[in-house]
Amino acid sequence: MGTINFFKYDLRRSKYLFLLSIFLFSPLAVMMGWSMESLLGVFSYMGLVVVVAPTSLFTYEQKTDCGFDGLLPATDRDKVFGRYMLGAVCILFQLILGIIICTVMSQVTNLEISGLGVISMIFMAITLIYLSIALIAYYLIGRNLNQQIKGVIVMLPCMILWMIVNTAIGFLMDGEVDIVGFIAKIMDNKEIISALALVIGVAMYIVSALISTQIVKKKDFR
Repeated sequence: MGTINFFKYDLRRSKYLFLLSIFLFSPLAVMMGWSMESLLGVFSYMGLVVVVAPTSLFTYEQKTDCGFDGLLPATDRDKVFGRYMLGAVCILFQLILGIIICTVMSQVTNLEISGLGVISMIFMAITLIYLSIALIAYYLIGRNLNQQIKGVIVMLPCMILWMIVNTAIGFLMDGEVDIVGFIAKIMDNKEIISALALVIGVAMYIVSALISTQIVKKKDFR
C-alpha cells in the first residue's frame, strides 16, 4: 500500500509531463513520423517523454523534502518502488499513445504498421534499460547538488540519447535500410531478439529497483 501511495505522490508531481506528452509531444511525434514515413519517428518522441518524466522528479527534490517524506507511512522500499512504478506506468502510457498515433496515421497516410509489435518491444526494452541505469545514478547523486546542476544531469543524458537514436534512424532511412530488416539480417529472427531484449529490460528494471532501495537505506538523503 505504501508503494501505491508514493506512486500517486510522484504521479501528481509529474502529471503535467503526461499532459504535455498528449498536447505537445504527440503532434511532434506525428510530424516526425510523417516526415520520416516511419514508426520509429513516432516512438522516438514517445521515448523522450519516458526518459524525462521519472528522472525529472530528482531535479526538484531537496534535502528539506525528506521531512515530508519521513512523515508518510512507508518504508524506503515503498518510496523507491513507487518511483519505479511511475516509470513503468509512463512507459506503458507512452507505448499506448504511440500505438494509437501510428494506427491513426496508417489510416490517412502510407505508414506501414506491420512491424508495430517488434518496434513496441524494442521501445519498451530500450526505455527499461535506460531507466534501470539512470535511476540508480540519480539515487546515488541524492539531494545534495544544486537544482540547476541536477537539471543538467537529468536532461543532458536524455537529450544525447534522443539525438543518437534519431541520428541512427536518419542514417538508416537515408540509406533506404529498414531498421527492423537490418536487425533481421544480422540475427535472422527479429521477434525473438525483441522479446529477449524486453525480458532483459524487465529483469534489469527489477534488479535496479532492488539496488536503489539499498542505496536509499544507506544514505541520509534520497
